[in-house]
Parts: sequence; C-alpha cells; structure tokens
Amino acid sequence: MEVEEVNCPLCESSKRAPIHREGSFQMVKCPSCQFIYLNPRPTNEALHEFYQQYLPEEEPSIESWQKMMELVFKRAAHLLQRFKAKGRLMDVGTGFGFFLSEMKKRGWEVTGVEISQRGLNYARDRLAVNVYPGPLEKAGLPEGHFDAVTAFYVVEHLPDPIIFLRECHRILKHGGLLLLRYPHTTPIKNLLRLLGIENRLYDLPAHLSDFSPETLQSLLERVGFDSCEHFIGGYTLPDSLGKRVSSSFFGNLSEGLFYLSGKKFLFPGVSKTVLAFKKGNG
Repeated sequence: MEVEEVNCPLCESSKRAPIHREGSFQMVKCPSCQFIYLNPRPTNEALHEFYQQYLPEEEPSIESWQKMMELVFKRAAHLLQRFKAKGRLMDVGTGFGFFLSEMKKRGWEVTGVEISQRGLNYARDRLAVNVYPGPLEKAGLPEGHFDAVTAFYVVEHLPDPIIFLRECHRILKHGGLLLLRYPHTTPIKNLLRLLGIENRLYDLPAHLSDFSPETLQSLLERVGFDSCEHFIGGYTLPDSLGKRVSSSFFGNLSEGLFYLSGKKFLFPGVSKTVLAFKKGNG
C-alpha cells in the first residue's frame, strides 16, 4: 500500500509525537492541537482501492454486519426523531444501506453516499434506496437540501475531516441536524499499553484518526455547527461471542454512568454519538 507523509489534518502543523504503533503503521499526536492521526498514511488512491474490498460480500457476513449495527441504528433513529418526525436524510458512508432502509420505513426521504461499489450495489439492488458513489464532496449535492445528515463510523476514515464537515454543513438546511457516530480508542490503547497487552484496536490503516469528544466538538463549531449534544448512543453487537459480551458490558456500563451523571460523563474509550445543528431557522 502506497503511503505518504502528511501534516496535521486539523491545524497543518508539521510537528508530531509518536504514540501507538500497530504493525508497520504509526499513530501520532499533534503537539499544537492534540489531534491524533495516522502518519504516514495511505494515499487517496490507495485508500480508494482498499475500500473496494473493505465490506464483506458473503450473505452471512452481511447479515452479521446488519445485526452488529442494529441497536446503534435504532438509537440514532430515535435521536433524530426527537427533533424532526420526517424529512430528507443523507447518510454518508452508508455501507449496505441498512440505516437508510430503517429511516425509509419511518417515512423519511432517504439518500446515501458510499465509496464501496460492493455496498452501493447492495443498497440499490437489494434495499431499493438511492445511493451516490462517494466521496461526499464529489457527489454534487444541492446546497441546503437535507433536514439531517448522518455518518456512522466514517469521520475517522477520512483524509480531510474538515472538508467533509464543511460539505455536511453546506448540504443541510438552516436548523438541520448532523449526527456522527465515531470510535474513541486512544484511552483504551493507553490503558492496554500500561498492562502490556498487544492489540490492533485502531484498525490501522483503515482509521486515519481518533477523535475525542472535545476535539470533535471544537471542529464542528469551527465549520459553523452549534448546540452540540454528546451521547453514548448504544453499542455494537459483533458476531464473536467474546467481543459481543465485552461490547454489551461496557456499552451498558457507559450508558448507565452517562445517565447517572446527568448526561455529562462520557466513558473514555467507548464509541460515542454527537448531534450538532446548522445555525438558523429551518
């Protein structure tokens, strides 16, 4: 896989400090803005080729993917419908289109963007939902068109998250809602290193960065979003029994602590959901 050296994607600083290695790949931390990102990283061309094989093609694996994300998707649907019962939805990195299918059943007008041809074909042919080839910024979508934009486990895969968030902001109506689901892996990596436990939790080179809630909120505000709300937002249920038990335990623990703290404590290391609004009246 062809790789390249990059400056910090958020502040463009060339300074960096290595923090965690997985195989031949290295995550670094920017001393200027504290952002954690992969460097060197695959070129854009290499990433495009990589994602053509990223999603499974066997039917049992696709069904497992659907079951893994089912709880997260239902929690997200509930969050969206707290603010708007129906509307136009864009789901970025839609994969096989399962979230689009869920929201279509709930009466939403749905559209997706997907870089994987395998996922795009499945969403169009099997679920009959409209999906554009990705990336988002090349889809040519109209400005101020959507009531909501969602992206599940996407932002950590992107070479330039600022461009992505600006495009999300552009295509949303005033008062529109952005929902992002993302992993927060570094706290667990730090703990496991202290315990001497080897792991590949960053899933390198697929993940190009690791966002904390503070960093992501700062970036959202920078591109024009406001009224950010953070949630645990459920948990995935992997096919493997061990991973399933672990995810369920920590997911329920983190949800419990979140609500006991008055929705203030976000358990470090578990995946999280953030809602943000485009300023203005819808």
